[in-house]
Formats: sequence, structure tokens, C-alpha cells
Amino acid sequence: TEVGNTKDKPGKIIVYYFHGNVRCASCMKIENFTKLALEDNFDKELRNGDIEWKIVNVDEPENKNFVKDYRLVTKSVVLSEVKDGKEISWRNLNKVWELLGDEEIFKKYISDEIRSFPGENK
Repeated sequence: TEVGNTKDKPGKIIVYYFHGNVRCASCMKIENFTKLALEDNFDKELRNGDIEWKIVNVDEPENKNFVKDYRLVTKSVVLSEVKDGKEISWRNLNKVWELLGDEEIFKKYISDEIRSFPGENK
């Protein structure tokens, strides 16, 4: 086996939660449920760096690019595949708002989307 060969190594997944300065109860719930889904189902991947969890305030000037890059219209959870330091695909998990009323279904949605990712941009 070749140690250190990164050619066949898959990219890592960054799970972003994008919010603004104003944080409503629903926004906090989306952040919390997403974090719980990650901790419950991807603890090993979080610890070894295959998955990263990042919370980003898009109202901060240095984060404005995310709004355009991911076509954000509200608080959102976005998956980003990064390989060799470059993003190669992303997916906006736009059902987070409609599934917010049921924690288990919400967490299953997040987990299923991560498992089926990477894929085409959505």
C-alpha cells in the first residue's frame, strides 16, 4: 500500500450553517438539530476531519461572498465537498425549514443528504 497517496483520497465535506445577526428560535433550532445529526451519526468523521461543521454569520462583511456563491435567500445548511483545497461540489439543503417541526425527521434528512453527497450542485 502507498502511504500518503492522496490522489484517490475523497474530498472532505464541510457542513455550513449560515445565519445572520438576527437569530430567531427557528434559526437556533436548525443549527441545533443539524449539530445533533452530525454528532449522532458522524462523530468519527468529525473527529478525523472528513467532515467539518462551520457556523457562519453572513452579515459579517468577510462572509458576504457566501450569499452569492450559494445563492442564499435565508438561513441555510449547505454541504460543500472540498478536495485539494478547492470546492468541487455543493448542495443547499433547502428542506430544513419545512422539516423543522420534527427533530427526528430533520436529523434523518441531514444525515441522508450527507451520506448521498457529494453530487451535483442543487
